[in-house]
Amino acid sequence: MVYVGERLHTRSGVTEPALIDPALPIDRSRPDWDGEDLFYWPSYESITPASRAAYLTWLADGRRHPGVPLGYVFLFFYGLERRVLVDAMGGDPAARAELPAIEQEVRRLVGLYGNGNALGRYCEEFLDVLTLLQNGPTPEPPEYGSGDPWRVPHSLRLGLARFAAEGRPVPAEWALSWSWFHPGIYARTPETRCPTEFAELFRIRYQQRHGDGIVPPLGRPSLRLRYSPASAGLLGADLDLHGVPDLLEEPRSSRELKSLVDDVTQELEAYSRFLGRNPDQAGSLAAAALLPPELATSAGAAADSFLSWARAALGDDASVVVDGDELIGFWPTAQPSKMTKKEVVTCAQLLERHGIGIEPDVRVGGATISPGPVVLFDASYDPPRSAGPEYVAATTLLQLAVAVGSADGTVDSSEQQVLLDHMGTALALTPGEIERLIAHLHWLTATGSKLTGLTKRLRELPDDRRRSMADVLVAVAAADGVISPEEVKTLGKIYKLLGLDPDAVYSRLHAQAAAVAPSAEEGTRRRHSRPGVTVNETPAEPAPPGSVDLDPALLAASAASTAAVSSLLSEVFADTTPDAEEPTSVGNIEHTPAHEAGAVPGLDAAHGRLYLAVVTRPTWSRAEFAELAEEHGLLPDGALDILNDLAVETCDEPLLEDEGDLVLNDYAVQEIPR
Repeated sequence: MVYVGERLHTRSGVTEPALIDPALPIDRSRPDWDGEDLFYWPSYESITPASRAAYLTWLADGRRHPGVPLGYVFLFFYGLERRVLVDAMGGDPAARAELPAIEQEVRRLVGLYGNGNALGRYCEEFLDVLTLLQNGPTPEPPEYGSGDPWRVPHSLRLGLARFAAEGRPVPAEWALSWSWFHPGIYARTPETRCPTEFAELFRIRYQQRHGDGIVPPLGRPSLRLRYSPASAGLLGADLDLHGVPDLLEEPRSSRELKSLVDDVTQELEAYSRFLGRNPDQAGSLAAAALLPPELATSAGAAADSFLSWARAALGDDASVVVDGDELIGFWPTAQPSKMTKKEVVTCAQLLERHGIGIEPDVRVGGATISPGPVVLFDASYDPPRSAGPEYVAATTLLQLAVAVGSADGTVDSSEQQVLLDHMGTALALTPGEIERLIAHLHWLTATGSKLTGLTKRLRELPDDRRRSMADVLVAVAAADGVISPEEVKTLGKIYKLLGLDPDAVYSRLHAQAAAVAPSAEEGTRRRHSRPGVTVNETPAEPAPPGSVDLDPALLAASAASTAAVSSLLSEVFADTTPDAEEPTSVGNIEHTPAHEAGAVPGLDAAHGRLYLAVVTRPTWSRAEFAELAEEHGLLPDGALDILNDLAVETCDEPLLEDEGDLVLNDYAVQEIPR
């Protein structure tokens, strides 16, 4: 694979740099193994006798010594370039027959000497020319994430042209390589920091959007490839491939690729930012909580084990009680047998990304997870991640109702149905909120609802509202057609909490007493498994002595009449501060009272009101956030910075994370006082 002789010229008339002229002297006594006498564009004719001695020795030894100066490798490479660009492309059949051997030799040189240097770059481009001259495009695309993304491999251009010519869709692997080398698509931090996750998610989203793949159109200008040789003795080679379209920057395909890359990048933004702050946490449960659910297999063994346990525990049930100790055992907690608020938020985020909710959930006012009952539930309807006024009111009503319903040791399915029907009609709740309420009800019945801690909240209710709530609780207690002495006793306690006369319980019950037994209505849906509390799904047994039977029709009417509880409760729990005072002015300065509705510690009134509006939804598009900020008289970019700065100061995390849309950080919401 060398030229040997005395006369071989380039097209410009000078001696071929790679020609080994036997007539030139060689200094065998002191070969130049350091390459000190080599210059930038060496030629055999012009290098010193000592350099010739080292070069020829390297050739004779099989061109394999790893420490040889690159100048000698380039000198040999010049000869390969000439053999291909001049002889083979000039029509020499013997030279064309040598192309496979030359390709093999170039790949060997890249492996030995082309590690990220100029030689490697020249060899990669030269291999594209060899591929074209031999068999056309390669069956596999250029490797994604490797090589210089600014230098588009000819093999990629040729491969795309082949798919277009044959009318075949571009497979995901080729599209991924296409996006990497596309001149108009730039890799942002999530792609470069998390290349494995990016590539996997790209393939998934590409198939979801394009099925078998993008079909590039024909009718583009012909592909023209140019090779600039390393040898100073050769001119550039132009390969004009008539009839082969250049599709690299075809507009429609480029827009689709860029949109996909942008979306995948945004999906991995939070995960990438977490790894940037915690580079040693790859594969942790906290990192897995930020990955899209489709990447569960990439989340690591810890996440796979935890999610497998949760799925197995839930099974086909709508909700199920698990042992808090068992759940905590999967989590690397800072404290033994207890999870911090941040750990619970991360746990909830990981589960909900895989369609599972958890109760209690600190994001909606629940307690942190500790030993004892914990409920996992099927989160099909995107349950809330923050508690609005009506949801808070509903959970309060649930807690009271469960205390009444479980007073006799059982929570009848009909009692549950009254509760859930009331929530569905009397309160303006979303399907996701109802879904979480059902799980919360499951948790309350598993733990046993306590009446402690509610006195202050209940005493804030006006008289008519407290009486309305009491009517609902009576209806719940009597939903199974029987009021037991224990339930009467618990109702008396709640009446007392509500500031009502406990003796009124008896008169209320007797006023509605009737001898009509409740109908045994079936129609249960998915089972909510519940250890420790009996849920009867068959008609109740005859009333025990001392109990009171009630007319179900009267009770239903009573429950329906409490639809006004929606406004009653939502107003109470939304308006937890005194009415805002009018601003006062001193000179030209307007002073707003510190307790103005919407104020949040660390924020002025306007930004406080914006904050309270923002946390009502899990995501905001950029346009929606801009409109919301303008409604509060604020500039969007500045307002976003102020809200995020407050969150970073409070818990070292932003409030709104940029994932294309602005995504609410549940943990930050829990940590910011208000």
